[in-house]
Amino acid sequence: MLTTAMTLQDIPRIGNKMSKRFVEHFGSESLALDAILAGDIASISEVEGIGQRYAISLVQDVSSMVEGVDVTDFLRTREAMDVYERLIDLIREFAHTRYSRDKLHIFYPYPSSRVEKVMKVRESVSYYMENSRLLEDDMTIAELLPRVSQLNFKHTCPKIRDRVVITSDQGAYEQARKRFEGLVDVHFARSFSEFIDVSRGFSQVIALGDDYLPFDLPEDVEPEFFSDIGELDDYKVIPEKEVFLFSRNLCSLGSSIEVIRLLRSKGITFFDRMDDDRLELLASTLALIDESGDIVHGTDAEIDRISDAISRLGSSVSQTVCSMNEKLNSSLENSQMVLSGQDMLKVMNGSIELKEMLGKKLHKNYHSIIREGVERICNELGLEKKERLMVESFFPEDIMHPVEADVDSINALKQYLDKKARKRKFEHKREVSRILSSYRESAREMVREVLDYDVGFAIGSFANAYGLVMPEVIDSKGIGFTGGRNLFLLCRHGAVEPIDYSIGANSFSPDGESSRVVLLSGVNSGGKTSLLELLAQSIILAHMGFPVPAEKMEISLTDSFYYFAKSKGTLDAGAFETTLTEFSVVADGSAKLVLADELESITEPGASAKIMAGILEVLTENLNTMSIFVSHLSELIMENTSCPVRIDGIEASGLDADLNLIVDRSPRYNYTAKSTPELIVERLSKKSNGNEKAFYDKLRSKFRN
Repeated sequence: MLTTAMTLQDIPRIGNKMSKRFVEHFGSESLALDAILAGDIASISEVEGIGQRYAISLVQDVSSMVEGVDVTDFLRTREAMDVYERLIDLIREFAHTRYSRDKLHIFYPYPSSRVEKVMKVRESVSYYMENSRLLEDDMTIAELLPRVSQLNFKHTCPKIRDRVVITSDQGAYEQARKRFEGLVDVHFARSFSEFIDVSRGFSQVIALGDDYLPFDLPEDVEPEFFSDIGELDDYKVIPEKEVFLFSRNLCSLGSSIEVIRLLRSKGITFFDRMDDDRLELLASTLALIDESGDIVHGTDAEIDRISDAISRLGSSVSQTVCSMNEKLNSSLENSQMVLSGQDMLKVMNGSIELKEMLGKKLHKNYHSIIREGVERICNELGLEKKERLMVESFFPEDIMHPVEADVDSINALKQYLDKKARKRKFEHKREVSRILSSYRESAREMVREVLDYDVGFAIGSFANAYGLVMPEVIDSKGIGFTGGRNLFLLCRHGAVEPIDYSIGANSFSPDGESSRVVLLSGVNSGGKTSLLELLAQSIILAHMGFPVPAEKMEISLTDSFYYFAKSKGTLDAGAFETTLTEFSVVADGSAKLVLADELESITEPGASAKIMAGILEVLTENLNTMSIFVSHLSELIMENTSCPVRIDGIEASGLDADLNLIVDRSPRYNYTAKSTPELIVERLSKKSNGNEKAFYDKLRSKFRN
């Protein structure tokens, strides 16, 4: 039995090498164990060297160790296992996530000794059936669930290259380096000048200790001081670390929150470990970040203003410069200049250049155009006071034609704005990180709960889609139902004829009839095999704690289930021996339910009738056993046994207008039905002509003699 103190290597088939792969994939041994115990087949199958089949087998093995029972404890034959697997495949069609499609494999039928487990599953499935009914007209849940997947908190945050932690304390340096190296630079400053030099290389400086507080800092160095490493929480230094992890899982987290909101709006109590206020705080915090971990546009007006200014700076300057040059050209073309005689003498004697004199005359007009251009850029970009002063440095005081903006000044403004935006985003990310850091485990639990909800919701939706009902579990040995429908036929054809049937002691038994061992006879293609398959489906589903395909059903739980499908042709000696060996295990005294379909093909009719008679006698002697054998040899079998075996029959009464057999699919009790092959021959005759028709008519005549 597995315990909470176990390790990965306590689990069979997980050795040292495989254990390391699990830890590497999930991040820790405890998370790997959680995934295995939770049946997270989808995540386990992503571990290197593990496929889906291995993951399913591993989870089932661990579940068996925990539960103390294995799927093969109840399903004793390959045919019974095949029916179970086909049922799981049907349910999987209603799952919305890979997680739930895979996890459905952890549900399997339990023997009667684990009745408390069956009842526990019944209670859970009933809850999900009600949920499915509440949500059947709301398609939102079907849109949200496929967007949910397991959280991946293994992502490594990239290094923040524009931030540094600086300290002059050797001990603090060692601690900070151990905590933050690889995420931000950590520097040991031996002097104030070294502190300044290092600081100038980063846009964000975190100073640890107060050694440099008394010093006057240059204007371009703006460190944030913390007295000691004890007050330096991770979110204060590298908020991106937490933000990055959550941003990579935004779709799953957001969809999970929407699922919870939807369920609560329908009056469904869900994930009560997180109340509405805490859920909304998580939602509003996640709304602040995008999938890259950046602050969402529209969250902060100042960040948006700066970001817009940076993105539009180049085009605004370019367009403004064009406009300024157009105005300057127009001004020059329309200008008339009158020189005084004194000015002309100064130009002629060389005491003043003509260009200089022209400049003085145009100075007022030029600077008016420059001021208008600066104002236009500032207004278009929504710049503040200091930023406006920086724009004024774009253009020279001296007249320039054509006007050109200074590239270095433009870059200086860009850097200033970028640093300002980063600082403000940094403060936002700190607050986001502070909040999210308290949600890491609860967020993981929330998503897991939503994924597990999809597992249950798939079962509930499957049950409601096919009109399944919870059977009544009875103490007496019996199984009876009305309106039974074979699920495999139903999913293929959309509608099937409902069947009523009963064996053993239950309220559906005819006139108090309580035969536990029954021979089922009847027409070919009359539905005997389909009835057996319906019984197999119902037995398996009921022992899983799931609803069954009937309008009403009563069933007693048993220890094991044997289903023997129809043999294909006469068996050779080895196969015949194997078949008898399989039936020998049925002879023990344990409670069991046995279904067998046309075993007569194991050998010639006379011998097979004797063998089946012997098997039925053994089953009849076990008061805890119920059995149905489908056979065309019912009369021969009864000639070879004196045990009280009931014979039921399914018989055809003729052909309809479309030449289909008219059959009442519900067996008649205590009635030996004929195979009525003459009806099949008649149908073939009516569907053919010429020589073929003559051939079939010849065969029909044999039945009249």
